[in-house]
Amino acid sequence: MLGASTFGGVSQNLSLEDIVRGISLVDVHTHIDFRNPTASDPSQIMLYHYIATELRSVGIPVEEVRAKSRDPVGDLIGYFKLIRNTATYWCLKRILSDLYGFDRDPNVDNWPKLKECITANFSNPVWARRVWERTGIDKIFLTINPLTEAKPEFDKKMYVASLRLDPLVGGLSKESIDQLEKISGCSASSLDRFRDLLTDRFKTFNGSAVTAAISFQSFENYRLTYSALADEAYAKLYLGKPLSGLERVHLRSVALSIVLDLCREYKLPIQIMVGVVRDIPGASPPDLAICFKQKGLLSLCRFFHQYRDVDFHLISAYRFQSHELTIIAKNYPNVYLTGYWWYCFFPESILQHILERLQLIPMGKTCGFFSDAYVLEWIYGKAALTRKMIAEALDYMVGRGFYTRSLAEEIAISLLSGNAKRLFKL
Repeated sequence: MLGASTFGGVSQNLSLEDIVRGISLVDVHTHIDFRNPTASDPSQIMLYHYIATELRSVGIPVEEVRAKSRDPVGDLIGYFKLIRNTATYWCLKRILSDLYGFDRDPNVDNWPKLKECITANFSNPVWARRVWERTGIDKIFLTINPLTEAKPEFDKKMYVASLRLDPLVGGLSKESIDQLEKISGCSASSLDRFRDLLTDRFKTFNGSAVTAAISFQSFENYRLTYSALADEAYAKLYLGKPLSGLERVHLRSVALSIVLDLCREYKLPIQIMVGVVRDIPGASPPDLAICFKQKGLLSLCRFFHQYRDVDFHLISAYRFQSHELTIIAKNYPNVYLTGYWWYCFFPESILQHILERLQLIPMGKTCGFFSDAYVLEWIYGKAALTRKMIAEALDYMVGRGFYTRSLAEEIAISLLSGNAKRLFKL
């Protein structure tokens, strides 16, 4: 893949899209299983949850078919013609064409051949490396649950850890405390003991983790609060007693402060995902999630100031809050913006985010790619769309005379890998 050496010389003979296609990338948020990074079943590619949601949105009973069928993709493939217009389908087509050499729209008649193309690589020992190299990946961030992963076991040349801490902050519950106690082998009967056990989890992943990560619910507020109020709420939670809404605010706010104290101690940035409400009845499984405007940004700004020696990387699924978040990043040196999450992952939204950020904040404030993928094949598909939109945004700025060609190339490298390598110390 191309790096800083693309400047000048031969790069001037290539289009910006060609240049961007050749830049290596760092994927700063995935759900890749490092033990089995590529698809081991056709449905992991063909029924990726973005695709499944789109089918379900037109009334196709995806979950029922998957539960009953021995070949769910084969039983659903006839409906794929209904989603040929979507950005996710475009990504799927790029996966099938570029990785499997399958250039047609999938349908009932050609599914046996396509299925054969996909399954032929399940037992291929070099397939993962081939996809990795074809995608041009430098490093992948794994979402590691410290409540279930006892210690880091992944290949550090390929992967780094992002410690996912939702169940210990906004989702703190008696069940998640029980999990923390189980993996730690100690009691967390008080907030101080909870802090000690969480510290041990950070210590275990020290040197392997490069960030912590938390997903907020859109309705959640966080505020700097007195630990005594949280102590009382935690004691009730530990005993299985119900908490009031205000007690939950105290508890999750102090839990966030504990995490940020540990990020400061271990010199870790934190990724905060905003703009989603989960477990909405009737919403598409398995996520059951809808995007809404994130409340409490003013209160979060107080955390940004209080923890000004911790870097915050904001990830949003709510497109129409993009400007607010960009202005926050403009005002706080320790706040950065990352990617285009979930319901923002379509061309117009990606283009909006890129142009808004490039025109308002320094280019070093943005990490321009993450896939949220569960298999390497989908990193490829999402990277193809992201690269295309970065090239289009930069072409627009060059064409209007705002950027030189060499600056555009420098920005592209920063967005796809340079900023991530610098900010996460890779």
